[in-house]
Amino acid sequence: MEAPETVEPGETFETAETGATATPEFREPAAPPSRPSSPPPQRRRGSPLLQAADDVADIIETLKQTMAQMEEVLELVELAERQKLIDERELEALRRQLRQLQSRRSD
Repeated sequence: MEAPETVEPGETFETAETGATATPEFREPAAPPSRPSSPPPQRRRGSPLLQAADDVADIIETLKQTMAQMEEVLELVELAERQKLIDERELEALRRQLRQLQSRRSD
């Protein structure tokens, strides 16, 4: 059986190279972090130090959200790299089979 062009999650297929059954890894991308629906915290009017502390807390929250988004992107890049390697191996196996078929015809 040839590897299908698309494989549904959990579906298996037989690789051309070894005939072994493979199940590609699929993960749904994580949902983007939701923005808080509540209004931003009220700014304290008064001490510049309290205002600075609020600003720092806002920056920390933004950095946490950015970090979560970067982790999601990293997961997607890693998934794409694994799939690329699987595809390259499959392509090379198909090329070898094609060369074998062509050499048999020329014999």
